[in-house]
Amino acid sequence: MAKEPEKKVETAAPPPRKEPVKGAGAPVVLRDRYQIYPATPLFDFDLPSATAFACADKRDPTRYLLAYVCKPELPPRVNVMRVLKGQQFSGIMPLLDWGVLEWPPAGRQCLMVIYQRPLGGRVMPSLDSEIAPLEEHELVKKIMPQMTLALKELTEKGIPHRAIRPTNLYWMDEHCEQMVLGDCVTAPPAYDQPVMFESIEVGMCLPAARGSGSYADDLYALGVSMLMLKLGRNPLKSLDTEPLLRGKILKGSYSLLVGDERLPLSMIELLRGLLCDDPHERWSVNDLELWANGRRLSPLQPKQEKRAVRGFAFAGAEYNTCRELAFAMSMNWDKALAPMMDGSLELWLRRGIENKELADAASAAFKAAKQAPASDLKQAEDLLVTRMLLLLDPMAPIRYKSLSALPLGFGPALAVIMATKSDPKLFADCLLREVPHIWFETRPEYDPSNSQIDSMFKDLKAFMQQTSLGYGLERVLYDLNEALPCQSPLVADSFVVDIDELLPALEQTAKRIDPRTLPMDRHLAAFIACRFDFNVERQITALNDKRSEQQIIGVLSLLGTVQWKLGPESLPGLASWMGAHLGPVVGGYHSRVKRREMEKELPKLVRSGNLPELFAYAENNDEKRRDEEGFLLGRAEYAAASQEANDIETGTARRNEQAVRLGHQAAGVISMMLALCVLSILLLIRFL
Repeated sequence: MAKEPEKKVETAAPPPRKEPVKGAGAPVVLRDRYQIYPATPLFDFDLPSATAFACADKRDPTRYLLAYVCKPELPPRVNVMRVLKGQQFSGIMPLLDWGVLEWPPAGRQCLMVIYQRPLGGRVMPSLDSEIAPLEEHELVKKIMPQMTLALKELTEKGIPHRAIRPTNLYWMDEHCEQMVLGDCVTAPPAYDQPVMFESIEVGMCLPAARGSGSYADDLYALGVSMLMLKLGRNPLKSLDTEPLLRGKILKGSYSLLVGDERLPLSMIELLRGLLCDDPHERWSVNDLELWANGRRLSPLQPKQEKRAVRGFAFAGAEYNTCRELAFAMSMNWDKALAPMMDGSLELWLRRGIENKELADAASAAFKAAKQAPASDLKQAEDLLVTRMLLLLDPMAPIRYKSLSALPLGFGPALAVIMATKSDPKLFADCLLREVPHIWFETRPEYDPSNSQIDSMFKDLKAFMQQTSLGYGLERVLYDLNEALPCQSPLVADSFVVDIDELLPALEQTAKRIDPRTLPMDRHLAAFIACRFDFNVERQITALNDKRSEQQIIGVLSLLGTVQWKLGPESLPGLASWMGAHLGPVVGGYHSRVKRREMEKELPKLVRSGNLPELFAYAENNDEKRRDEEGFLLGRAEYAAASQEANDIETGTARRNEQAVRLGHQAAGVISMMLALCVLSILLLIRFL
């Protein structure tokens, strides 16, 4: 006789322990409470983007805990952590705490996330493994109500989970009665999700570019997960990404996933509702709640896309719908342009699909591309392909060459590109050429939120066009990822997420870094400009001054402004670091007396650790004005003295004196002669 399904599920999961895992070796301690043991990994709980380790609570050693250590190169969902921390949500693995610690195996600080450890282990060890199928009654009466309640609570908090899959579902109790959703914060949204758990349009995206998604995405993933638990296996484990997506497009998600499997009527209704490819028709959380409470809804029938009278030949195959043709063209980018420019695609849309409106839009796009100047022709052709793919499949993501992303997925995608030191050129081109704007232009329905996002992308383009410190790709990175830690090598090991954490991190860096290194770089400038709620345009301008002394003053002013607004009161290490770079500033004063005075006073200010005071002393406008006036006066006096000395040296002064003396004598003689002449004339006149 076969064993009961529940027992088989339990044997597939890690055996429950009667006592918490005892960690080996010296632990690292988070918040003076949670002891994390680097020498005791919990392999059964590892995630694709995080590693699990044994953890103990100093206040309650009997608790079952685990700690996830996140990969430093991936942006975690810090905002979601803040919402979930310390909360008890039904159907969700409790997130107890999180924080940054020095992690010995990595030799740097890493983000740790502390969870209550599920006693029954994973529901399915891997997507390739087979477990005992769950009975209909267990799924309908026990599991689905738990999952429905979990999604309802997440919906009320405004948080899509985006990591629902059988390998991220756990039995919270050792009797395998309570199923919970696992971690959803250690990686970008849907980053670790296999394509089969994503809807067609989201599955087309790069893993890091799927965006935060919505509850409709969670419901789709839940539908696929419930199907796998009912079957006890992965029905599509032999399919790779491209054929899987093509199969979903051709057959529909429900038909492809379910295939010829025989399912109970209640499961058919559930799966048709959750696996509907139209997100507007897909069941909502309310629909799921009604179903879980016993109310039966009308089964959704898959809508078939209009098929062409005759197929369109492209890249050695024929395609009968716009969506499957668009997908094929996106996978063969270099071949997609020819049928657009020669008019064959427009003709097929007009006669084969019989969609005059779409054909007219395509015709207008083709004509605009052909009229582009020769210098911009290649760019116009690439943009044409992007536009046509969106016209053919409006639900699809932005596809530009090898980049495929939803608008809200650009942030995590750029974060991964920068962290892995990949080439960001394609991403930058996409922003500079306003490719996302094409996606918004081709929306079939108006959405006010799209206007805001489109406007945001225009601002990002403006940042991209400025290459100075505080702008560029780094500024775009932090604008798109509000919870991304600062990526500057100066503070990368400190995991600085909030602006008030920056100066303490630099203070620690000052203790170990070569003081000749300037405490500023492109990432720091962009991070401050983005995260600091204060106008620092003047400081950013000074940072980019060509004069070295003004650049130093710009750094001091920027960091000093942050300290003035956010503290801490004293930063002696950072002040000393800055003091090592003030030589050009001191040298900018002309007065030797002033320079000697500054050389005497600056060490005192440095020891106080007050950057605003240090800046006020180094950049004293009154002192600089007096110094400049004194310099001009001194220069004039020096010029006069130099001229006099030169005259003396060359004898010019003596000759000048002789000339003056002779001139005086000649003038006296001439005056006397004139006087005698006048007197003689007067006497003659008198006597005559």
